[in-house]
Amino acid sequence: SSGINAEYGAEVEVPLTLGAIKTQVVTETVTESTSSQQNELKLDNETFEKVKSLAQQGHTKSQFRLGIHYIQIEDYGQGMRWLERASSMGDMQALFKLAAMHYDGVGTLPNLTKGVEMLKEVAAGTDPVFQYLIPHAHYNLGMAAFMGFGMKQSDEVAEHYWLLAGKEGDPDGSTAAQSQLGMFYTRRDTKDVRKAFYWHYFAAENGSLESKGALGVMYYRGIGCAPDKELAFKSLCEASEQGSLFAQGNLVVYYYESRLFTRAAHCAWSVAQTESLEEAAEKSGCLIEYIRRGVALGCFYYARCLYTGKGVQKNENEAHKYFAKAMATCSETAAELNQKLKNDEL
Repeated sequence: SSGINAEYGAEVEVPLTLGAIKTQVVTETVTESTSSQQNELKLDNETFEKVKSLAQQGHTKSQFRLGIHYIQIEDYGQGMRWLERASSMGDMQALFKLAAMHYDGVGTLPNLTKGVEMLKEVAAGTDPVFQYLIPHAHYNLGMAAFMGFGMKQSDEVAEHYWLLAGKEGDPDGSTAAQSQLGMFYTRRDTKDVRKAFYWHYFAAENGSLESKGALGVMYYRGIGCAPDKELAFKSLCEASEQGSLFAQGNLVVYYYESRLFTRAAHCAWSVAQTESLEEAAEKSGCLIEYIRRGVALGCFYYARCLYTGKGVQKNENEAHKYFAKAMATCSETAAELNQKLKNDEL
């Protein structure tokens, strides 16, 4: 853990952490084209011999493909050697991959500083063929600066890199950076809810499941925008259908506050059945902090339905079980909701 505290403002029901796990820093997916995606696959025997022959003759793209092949079969020494040869010939894909390996300690001892220096080299590249990599390098440099891994911790430097990576919401920018900026501007120290809405909006448009769920909450609560329950419902439904437990948990809140208790109870029960947050994160690609909050919402509201008999048969013993699960899943969320209960706001 980076030691950065998760911050939750009771008035803003959007998760405000940035996922303080080192190995998330240099793992943003980079896609270029179908041919590039094929480069990521292991080679069959016949193709391997052809690629190896071309690589030995100095064909840079083949050196990259051969390096990736060796990494796929976990021969990291050979993999890194071929990637180093490709990167020395100016292949920025190879350099980006090496940066990730050094940073995360894959096939080599972790060397955060070296990983960061390599990312800076990718970001400074001028070859038009590899321009698509630059926003992803900027995103990862922003994460490194935010967490203080491989460089001095600095919110300002992180913001600078993410703004470069986000490219004003352009689809060619880094969607991960756009989403991170949405979260960054809902932190207490860097709060600007209009900017948060702006970045979540574009990140959601560009395919971020995280931001689509956050956007639904922002529309619903009028955070950084005028309240719009119709758009809130649309965003939360779309994100829920795509597997966002955060959106599903907030859809429960939407149903409950709209007094659609049967729907609320059904949806809450479904969310509350989540057992492994890690598995859910892996399956959906969402940050675990979002999942934690969504599941806690589901557990708490299902407990409330059971306790009051709204939308489901009353069962106080079961209610206590789900209240406890909400607290165990995300104590901040459960504490906020308990406070709302005490204030007669639920």
